[in-house]
Parts: sequence; C-alpha cells; structure tokens
Amino acid sequence: MSIQSGNTYKIYNGKSGTILDLSGTDGRTISGFSDNGGDNQKWQLEQGQGGHWTFRSAASGQYLGVGGPFEDGTPLVSVDEPVRWDIYPDDEDSSVFRLAFSFLHVVIYVPGAPTALNIDLSDHGNPTPGTIVTLWGKWEGKNQTWRFEQVY
Repeated sequence: MSIQSGNTYKIYNGKSGTILDLSGTDGRTISGFSDNGGDNQKWQLEQGQGGHWTFRSAASGQYLGVGGPFEDGTPLVSVDEPVRWDIYPDDEDSSVFRLAFSFLHVVIYVPGAPTALNIDLSDHGNPTPGTIVTLWGKWEGKNQTWRFEQVY
C-alpha cells in the first residue's frame, strides 16, 4: 500500500487490530480502541520537508505527539504543534508499517541502531480498548506495526 500526503487514514495495530484513537473523553490520550467510525480515529497525513510526516486528528485538528521524555514507555498524546514522524515498511512484513519519532530533523530510527523509538501498543499489543500507545525501542513485536486504511 502506498501512503499519500493529504489523505486521511484509519491506522490499525498489526497485532491487536485496534485503531489509533484520540480519546473522546479527555481529547488528549492516544490509545488502541475498537473501530467506532468516529473522526477521533481518523488521521490526516502530511509529508513535509525531509520526508517526515505529521498526523493530524480529523476530530480535533491536533497532532500526534509525545507526552514526556523521548524514552521507552512515554505515552503518545495530542499536541497543538506538528510533530515529525517517519513511516517505513516493517522488515518482516511489508504489508504493515512502523512509525518512528523524528527529532529536530534527525531521524531517531536508524536501521539496527539501539536508539530507534517506534510507536508501540503497550502491554505487548493488548487488544483491550483503551490500551495506551507509547514510544518504545524497536524490537520484532507486531504491536509496533501498523496498517493504514484510507478513509474518504
């Protein structure tokens, strides 16, 4: 699948099948949740300078961001300013993608590097609705892979 700048997508976790969801309760928390068809589960992607991507919520207009230090376990949250991410195919399954944090125009994800920080559905991809999405060092877990479905 090809991801196109300017299009809107639902983003499904490769292990649990839950969708990247902006909380309808607090408008800030990012979790994996069952598909409910809501705009809080739709993300407009824009590719910018340097090939980095931003994810903007169709519900709030806020961006997918990071709620603390750039380390394992830091939760993702919605933020007011664009945050740059990298999207690349998974090494084992090219039908799904990994999403990695980019910091100050420097890509944290470098193949084979121990500093790679991927978007990770916590608790090893727990499918329970509301499971928090965090940053985590790259490993082979399918809970760090994501499938994009374009919405119209």
